Amino acid sequence: MSSSTVSRITERIFMKFVVSPFFQNPFCSRYAQIVIEYPVLVIVLTGTISVFLTCWSLYFNFGVIDLDPTKGFETRGTSLSSARLTLEAMKPHQASNENILRWYFEQDAARRKRDLMSTSTLDYPPITVNYDDYGVDSEPNESDLEDPCEMYGAIGKSFPYDMIEYLGKVMVRISSYDDLFTLPVMKHLCHVDSILDEISEEFNFTKSLKHSLNIPLYISCPNISTENSCDALNQIDISNFRELLKQCREDSKLDFCSAFSINQVNNWLLPMDNSTEVMVTVVLKITMWNGVDDREVYDTLIDSLKSHFEQNPHTRMAGVSLNMKNRVFQEKIRSDSLIAGLSAFLVFTCFLIYSRSVVFTCIILMVVTLSAGVAFFVYTEILGIDFFPFINLLVVVILISIGADDAFLLLVYYRREVEKMSHLEYKIGSIYIPLYREYDLLSRSLRLSLHHSLVSMFVTSLTTAITFLTNLTSPVIVLRCFGIYAAITVIINYLLVVLILPGAIILTRPIRRNRKPTEQKIEPNPKNSTNKLTEFTFYFRFAIVLLSSILTALSIFIIFQNPGLTIPQTNPTKLLVDSNLHEYFDNHLHHFNFQWQRSARLVKNFIFGVEQVRESSSLSPYHKPAKNFSGGVNFKLDTDKLDFYRRLVNLESQKYTLENYTHMSWADRMLQANESCLSENKTIPNSCILSASIRQKNLIHQFPDDFAVIPGDGPFVNHDLNVVGYFISIPSSEKLRVDTEVIGSFFEEIEKSCDSIKNQTSDTVLCLSSTEITRFYDIVSQLRSSSFISVSISLAVCLIVIIACTRVIKLSVLSSTVIFFVILWTVASLILLGWKLSVVESTILIITIGLSFDYTLHYVVAIRDTKFSSPTEQVSSAHSTAGIACSFGSITLFLAGLPLLFTQTASFYQIGTMLVTLGITSIFGAAVVLPAFVMSFSCSQQSTKL
Repeated sequence: MSSSTVSRITERIFMKFVVSPFFQNPFCSRYAQIVIEYPVLVIVLTGTISVFLTCWSLYFNFGVIDLDPTKGFETRGTSLSSARLTLEAMKPHQASNENILRWYFEQDAARRKRDLMSTSTLDYPPITVNYDDYGVDSEPNESDLEDPCEMYGAIGKSFPYDMIEYLGKVMVRISSYDDLFTLPVMKHLCHVDSILDEISEEFNFTKSLKHSLNIPLYISCPNISTENSCDALNQIDISNFRELLKQCREDSKLDFCSAFSINQVNNWLLPMDNSTEVMVTVVLKITMWNGVDDREVYDTLIDSLKSHFEQNPHTRMAGVSLNMKNRVFQEKIRSDSLIAGLSAFLVFTCFLIYSRSVVFTCIILMVVTLSAGVAFFVYTEILGIDFFPFINLLVVVILISIGADDAFLLLVYYRREVEKMSHLEYKIGSIYIPLYREYDLLSRSLRLSLHHSLVSMFVTSLTTAITFLTNLTSPVIVLRCFGIYAAITVIINYLLVVLILPGAIILTRPIRRNRKPTEQKIEPNPKNSTNKLTEFTFYFRFAIVLLSSILTALSIFIIFQNPGLTIPQTNPTKLLVDSNLHEYFDNHLHHFNFQWQRSARLVKNFIFGVEQVRESSSLSPYHKPAKNFSGGVNFKLDTDKLDFYRRLVNLESQKYTLENYTHMSWADRMLQANESCLSENKTIPNSCILSASIRQKNLIHQFPDDFAVIPGDGPFVNHDLNVVGYFISIPSSEKLRVDTEVIGSFFEEIEKSCDSIKNQTSDTVLCLSSTEITRFYDIVSQLRSSSFISVSISLAVCLIVIIACTRVIKLSVLSSTVIFFVILWTVASLILLGWKLSVVESTILIITIGLSFDYTLHYVVAIRDTKFSSPTEQVSSAHSTAGIACSFGSITLFLAGLPLLFTQTASFYQIGTMLVTLGITSIFGAAVVLPAFVMSFSCSQQSTKL
């Protein structure tokens, strides 16, 4: 069977079973008759059911709405997600060494007494770790801490380096590097501690350190003759200290570069690279917010520091890190929802101006609101999804635009039919149609307009819903949930528009029949403007085709080459706008070397014999498989396996340098032990493993340990004291940090090691890092591929719908081309505005695909339905109907997005940017580029039907 035959059969099936039953004249006539005769009944019945379903779902399922930005940003259905969930499930099921010791001493009362006496004098070998040691110096006394340099020198000795992780930080933007090393700027920076002291006294708040880590307080450290205080700062010491920092950056091997004052400033307080902005960091002497108490203290601190830095012309507060970003996001998204309400107000004001009916506009608002509510009922009650992420709130913004577009389209077609009917004259021999009454005029106009508008609305709603459903191909939970809820909302909105708006038109009369000819002449004729646009497009059609092609080629270069749609290197789950203090710090954290002297490292975890847990839900982060964890029920440990694990630990440990530390694995210690139960080629009993580990002073490491600094291995013992698997944990030389490139390279190493291990053992093997690092890498690695798959499926399915609906080869090809152009223009524009492919942008990218079809499809359906044979007349007719609706639709898109540009959450801001951009590109493509293509390549229906 040829492809053309298959195409014709598919088209006939689609038209027979999908389009025809809904949109042919008999159906429209019967439905219109019901609406015309019983408009109040239809509206009241539909509205009552919708209100009931909305209230029901909100009353019983309001708790599923979760604004926690950390929830749902994880994957399901990938190999790494299953391994990660297994690792999470293992932790609460591991028996502690205390339980193992209790079991051991309860075996024999006599042995318990003897061993209890001996264990009190056990001399375990010390474990040394390279933290630069905490030192053997005596603890600094109160007077030493009063001196900033003495306190800084104690870091890494009396104070651990890791304390820096838990202290608050402030990022300060400086006008220039030269301005930084001037006396006025340094003195201004130096007074940060005085602000902290005032706030501490006001709120009775305890400070963690005597001094903040601040560049001005380091300046006098190399010069012992200068007092360590803000008042003693002088330009000579400042210039000398600047020179020292410069020399050490050029050659870090110089003798004086090992001084704590140089290292701490160059790594923590000054950026590592020459970024476009000159920034410095102040590590505050107070800890970060604990998430519960003293919120007022930190809010006051931020306001006071911001005000302080604004007092100097060379300094501005740029960012803060106080562990407050998640809470600030939850607060901002509520206030941003009110701004989204302003978007709705602007959109419906625009609709009010056009419809000239307050009641009809309120009905549109009711339809949009109930669409979201009924969709929530379907989402929670029918589908049973118990997770509603914050990103689903974006659907409401989209719904405002979609609902207004459909209402505009129906009203435009309705007005056109009213105008036609108003000028009909009875001719002898024709069927008499009574139109002298306004009711008859409106009824017949409504019947005719439904046939055209319902087709166009159905096609656009279908393509948008399909686009959203392609998010199901993504393994990220929030993207799946968004796709389902958005698709349901679009479908429900279409159904409510079809059920409510025709009756509302009959009741509210949003258009009045003009009875006096003089009044008709006064009203502006929209055909004049559409004819001018048609003439302009016709004369410059080839130039427009060429220009659009050039813009498309340039867009392709921007998307795939420079700057490209890249994944954020350090902050892939952006919550707030870039200018927000909390988000700014995370976006620019990579300019500083805070991982210097950090003990925590990226860890390789290998788990043997443990079966992967089953993922109970792909749409909820709440369903954790920890309770059902059983481990490896068939896992048996023997000496051959111990030897394999010993060699593997040694091999992996040799890849990384551990200074002053020689590691002996748990497996190696057991193989060297003289235990009679450890016979060769025989399964080792559980009791032997447990008792031998105690007798040989070889207790089992706790697993998993996300902050491990030394290798660890051993059998995984569950609460029933059964050995159900074996684990190996190898810290790498890479410090723990969020960096896409570093973590990507690290997982490539894990995959290489894993491939080699699987070839040497018959047991199941899980290879991953710590749970959080694995979660991060899995999302980042899936974003690009899942987005590409979603976009490809969306385009393919929507193009099929276009072909089935237009049934004109050239028109289908040209409209598909224009839609492809619009998508590329929009995405390229967003990239130029600073977009990167994070989770939020990935979601909005799919929205862009769905909405890019609408206006072009409206034009295509209008051109197809026109009775004119000339392309110019077809375009002119489409301008007078679909063009007016699309013009108002683009205005509503722009108005819906404009207020969102003033929001603080990244999701609302980014969708506002997208709506404003798409409002421009989509109307340009539909109203200018598509007509130019149609008139250039002459889409005559008589010769090109499928």
